[in-house]
Amino acid sequence: MADVNAILRTLVHNDQPVPPGLPTEIQAYLAQTLSLPLWADMRKIKRAQQLFETWGVQIAICLFCASLPASYAAANGVKVLYLTARLDTDARRRVMETGQFLIDALSVGGLDEHGKGLRTIQRVRLMHAAVRHLIEARNQQQPGLWDPAWGTPINQEDLAGTLLAFSYVVADPLRRLGVHASTKDVEAYLHLWNVIGHLMGIRDELLVRDVDDATALVATIRRRQFKASPEGQAMTKALLELLDEMTPFHRFDNTIPPLIRHLIGDEVSDLLLVPPSNLVDDLGRLARINNWFFVHVFGRRERDALRYQLVSRLVRPFGRDLLHGLFRLQRGGQRAPFNIPDHLARSWELSA
Repeated sequence: MADVNAILRTLVHNDQPVPPGLPTEIQAYLAQTLSLPLWADMRKIKRAQQLFETWGVQIAICLFCASLPASYAAANGVKVLYLTARLDTDARRRVMETGQFLIDALSVGGLDEHGKGLRTIQRVRLMHAAVRHLIEARNQQQPGLWDPAWGTPINQEDLAGTLLAFSYVVADPLRRLGVHASTKDVEAYLHLWNVIGHLMGIRDELLVRDVDDATALVATIRRRQFKASPEGQAMTKALLELLDEMTPFHRFDNTIPPLIRHLIGDEVSDLLLVPPSNLVDDLGRLARINNWFFVHVFGRRERDALRYQLVSRLVRPFGRDLLHGLFRLQRGGQRAPFNIPDHLARSWELSA
C-alpha cells in the first residue's frame, strides 16, 4: 500500500510519466493498460473528441450539473465516495481532478500513443484499486465500516453506472440544453467512453453498443440503485456549495439548483434534496424555444452562425464560469495546476 501511495503522489504532484524503479507488478500494470483495445475505432474516437471540442462548455455543464448529481443517487455506489471524500476539504480536489480527467481523455489526441488521457486513466484505475484495498483494511480495523450488502467497493456495476453518467450526457442532458447531436455523433461519443471504460477495467459485456442499449442499462441501474441516502444527499450539498464557489459574484446561485432539476428531473433531484424552484419550467421553455430557432430558423452549422450565438447566450456564460472556476481551484499542496489545452481554451473562448 505504501508503494501505491508513493506512486499516486508522484503522478498527482508532477503529472509526468511514471519514473523508473517501480515494483514489478506496477510496471506490468502500466505496460498492460497503455494500449487501446483491438476494437477501438479511431475515426469514432476523433469524431467524439471533435464533438467535445465544439460543445465542450455545454457538455461541462451537463457533467457537473447532471452526471455528478446522478451518480450520487446510486445509494450503494455513493457510499465509497462518501467514505473517501472528506467533504469539506476535499470537494475541490475531487471535482478538479474529475475535470482534469475529462479534459485529458476527451481532448483531441488524448488517447493517442503519447496522449495525456492514457496516463490519466491509468492513474484513476490505480487509485480505485488503492481505495478498495484501503476500505478493506479499514473495515478490519473498524468492523461495520463497509457492509458486504453494498457490494465490493467500486465494483463493476458502480463503474458501469459512472461511465454511463458521463457518456449518456450527449443522448439526454445535452438535448435539454437545446443541443441535439446527430446519431453518429452520439454513437461515436458512446464508443469513446467504451474505450475509456475498457481501459478503466470495465468488462466488455457491460459496455453499451448504441443509444438504445445505453438507455436500457441506465434504466436497469436506476431501478437497482437509485434511492435516497444520507451519503448521496451530503455529496450533493457539497457539490452545490462548490458550484456556487466556482461561479464568481454569486450571479448563478439561484440558477444551479433549477438547472440540475432540469437536467436530471425532479424524481432524482428529490432523492438528493436539490432545492425546488419555479425556474425549472422556465428553463424547459427556454431550451425548447432555443431548439426551435436552432433547427428551423438558422440552417448553418458553423460556429459563427447566429443560431450558435443564441445557444451561447443561453448556456455559455454559466459554463465558462464553471471552467474558469476550475482554473481558480487548487487540488491542494503542490499538486499540478488544472490545465486546458490551448486549442480547447480558444474553442471555448476561455482566458486562463
